[in-house]
Amino acid sequence: MAEGWERLASERLMQTPYFSLRSERLRLPDGGIKDPYYVIERPDAAIIFPLTDEGEVVLVRQYRPPIERMELGLPAGLVEAGEEPEDAARRELSEETGYTGGEWEALGALASSPSLKDNWAYLFLARGVEETEAPDPDEHELVEVVLVPLENLPGLVHSGKIVSSSGVAAIMLALERLGG
Repeated sequence: MAEGWERLASERLMQTPYFSLRSERLRLPDGGIKDPYYVIERPDAAIIFPLTDEGEVVLVRQYRPPIERMELGLPAGLVEAGEEPEDAARRELSEETGYTGGEWEALGALASSPSLKDNWAYLFLARGVEETEAPDPDEHELVEVVLVPLENLPGLVHSGKIVSSSGVAAIMLALERLGG
């Protein structure tokens, strides 16, 4: 742990295929005790900014029960155990959209919600992707592929049509990398 912090105890309270919840007892640098401190354990995620040679960004629209609305955003998914983040990103892009190929570049990694969750979101820019196959989403994953001109992305973010914080970060980093 960071200097001055000490984990005194840790207990897993709940485990599901998608997340686990643990409770920790921590000693703070000033000697105080934080108990309980809850941590949601989640697999890492991969988020892709896929750009076609025609200058369109491949987005997905799907219903998000926690926010009770349709979400327009970048293709993304969980990194499976033992899988490299870029391999997960390529797999997720193919499964959700049917787009593959292109030149891939890592944009960095972000802690998606570091006060609550322990996972990282790995961000990728994929230039020159092409539709090469039919999408093959996971069971119960209803995904609509939406192509959007690159120049429309900032407006979708500013208008609140794209709301995922990690997705917005990936969009901004990709636009910066692309010179826009």
